[in-house]
Amino acid sequence: MASPTTAPPLGFRLSYLRHFINEQGGEASFAGKTTAQVCFEFVVPLTMASQLSLVDHVANDPTTASFVAPANWYVSHAWQYLFLETVDSLERFFADRGLSDDAVIWFCVFNNNQHLAATQSFASWSTTFKDSLATIGNVVMIMHPWNDPIVLRRSWCVFEVYVAVTLGARFEIALAQDQEATFLDDIADDGAFYKMLATIKSENSQATILSDRDGIFDLIRAETSFQAVDRLIFSTLSNWIKTTLEASIASTPSLVKKAARWLHLGGIHISETNPAESERCFHHAIDLFTQANGPNDLETLVAQSALGAAMASQHKPRSEWAPCFEATLSAQARFFGPAHATTLQTRLRFATALAVNNDPSGSLAVNLETLDLERDAYGLNDKGTAGTLRSIGANYLQLHQLRVGARYLRRALALHETFYGEDHPVTMATAAHLVGVLIHSGHAKEALPRAARLAALNERMLGPAHSDTIRFNLSLASAELMAGNTTAAKTQLVELEIAMTAKPQLQGPLQAVHVYLAVAYWAECNYDEAAKYFVRAVDGIPNKTSAWLLFMFAADAPRVPAVEAALQHARSYLASTEDKAPETWPVTCLACCMPIVGRRVVCAGCPNGLYRFCTGCVDRRYRRVQRFCAHDPSATAFKTTLPPMRFFFEADLGSSDASYDEVDGLYGAYETYCDAHSVPRHERLPRTSVPILNRSWHPMV
Repeated sequence: MASPTTAPPLGFRLSYLRHFINEQGGEASFAGKTTAQVCFEFVVPLTMASQLSLVDHVANDPTTASFVAPANWYVSHAWQYLFLETVDSLERFFADRGLSDDAVIWFCVFNNNQHLAATQSFASWSTTFKDSLATIGNVVMIMHPWNDPIVLRRSWCVFEVYVAVTLGARFEIALAQDQEATFLDDIADDGAFYKMLATIKSENSQATILSDRDGIFDLIRAETSFQAVDRLIFSTLSNWIKTTLEASIASTPSLVKKAARWLHLGGIHISETNPAESERCFHHAIDLFTQANGPNDLETLVAQSALGAAMASQHKPRSEWAPCFEATLSAQARFFGPAHATTLQTRLRFATALAVNNDPSGSLAVNLETLDLERDAYGLNDKGTAGTLRSIGANYLQLHQLRVGARYLRRALALHETFYGEDHPVTMATAAHLVGVLIHSGHAKEALPRAARLAALNERMLGPAHSDTIRFNLSLASAELMAGNTTAAKTQLVELEIAMTAKPQLQGPLQAVHVYLAVAYWAECNYDEAAKYFVRAVDGIPNKTSAWLLFMFAADAPRVPAVEAALQHARSYLASTEDKAPETWPVTCLACCMPIVGRRVVCAGCPNGLYRFCTGCVDRRYRRVQRFCAHDPSATAFKTTLPPMRFFFEADLGSSDASYDEVDGLYGAYETYCDAHSVPRHERLPRTSVPILNRSWHPMV
């Protein structure tokens, strides 16, 4: 690689492109010709006498030497592109940035000696491209068509992005005017942005010479990754799309088109998990649609539905977004019918809003009504119906009915793969729900490859810090943990912890990381580290789940000092809060997938912390337990843990430090508690087993 102090190679001033076209007969001579055709029909004949590159040929002519200067922009393009479109893309790109007079381009057709091209090796070409790009420092990639760029299907162009990644070069995108117009039309199609993301996969690129492709791929794998290459393309193209959309709004005379572009821009922000920015866009769209067509127009109501979803996804008060949905649904049903596609879309958004704001039962009720409407109007194999099936499956997952949820999710996933393909974000979201079901229903090993694929895909498209990527990486770590791969799980979790620490917006996922790390250390019998991470989870977000998990660990683990301190930490939190369901654990039985009520049961021979069951499954449904615990039931020892309130009641009743009257009063409170929460008589501590209450009347006996 060239050193940073090496002078950049020569290139052509932007104005030379027009000079070249005019000298060769004007645009008519180039109409319909690709860059490859221009190379062989114009560049090669023009330089035949000198046997030089076009840049060197022009530099040697005193009448044209002024067009040549040190290059400051490297042009990445495909030879299959129409030459005039490439020129238009570059002229518009530099004009928009006020760089037309300063831009000097390195363009491989002009810079490379085409008379020697056939004799150059891969090493020679790769060095030429890499050194040139390194010293220039700025890359502009021409993307045609915008939603499936040819340039990204060519391995040499992918190589140029790889160099930009490894060098940290500036990377920009250019489109011709007609391509930008096509983009503005295409983006109006629902899902166009997602479809574009799904097409970008640099690892699928091709080269004319197969060995070139292999060499390029070896370099990428050695120095970076296809994921990093794709991520640079995604982020640059996404930023270009948002900037272009918003800039086009001001120049669009039609109120309806302005509103539609605000609506599409908001949708892109939603896909990037930026609901606050999407809310701004949707407000603009509603105002403009209302001005143009009135408050009950179809497009106005669609934008209003999107606004409700954006507010709900920010967990704003229900009083802000629920009326928005209710008013929209009422108007849509009245003017367009309850089974109209936009009405059904709003119903799905409303159900999703309820689910993400902790009302899965309300969400399920809306979804089941929607499914009835869709079944009658469109059938069960419709694209819209697939979204409802997924939402119902997710509802059942929230409600701990995993087997029912799995049926809906498998059906939805099959439809989404058919309609969108495996790499589409909609399909990925459905697969993510199914992974959650598999992890928590005894099928962690089946979940692992799905979870790994989802995590890699999301990181490639959205980057490591995106909330969806973090969620998928957490699922992967959870799958590793439940499959018994604690070392792999810890490695992933520590990386997540480092990335998320000191980011307030990620405190929720960070708590999950701390819990998973605690469980991993607990499974390895590293009680000090387990206690540390369980305490971090409670201190980070104090709630019933984190406090009960800390208690669950501390009540079960050997009473080393760190564990004893953790038990008192849990007791302090529990004593300071009111719990209306003190017999119900905030975790589910892995066998029946329902919240554990009463005693929690674990196998003494299984890894600590990974598997937990209710007494009903252990006593009456042991075949389900065996999906997790492979030990011989006749030789298996089970340990039980009482819910915290009962645990501490019984611990205090066994104390020898209290007086008879104090213990008698405490036992009365214990009995009242057990009666209030329907604790079975056989599970209660008998009065006769309380030492102080059963001493003889004479203290010396």
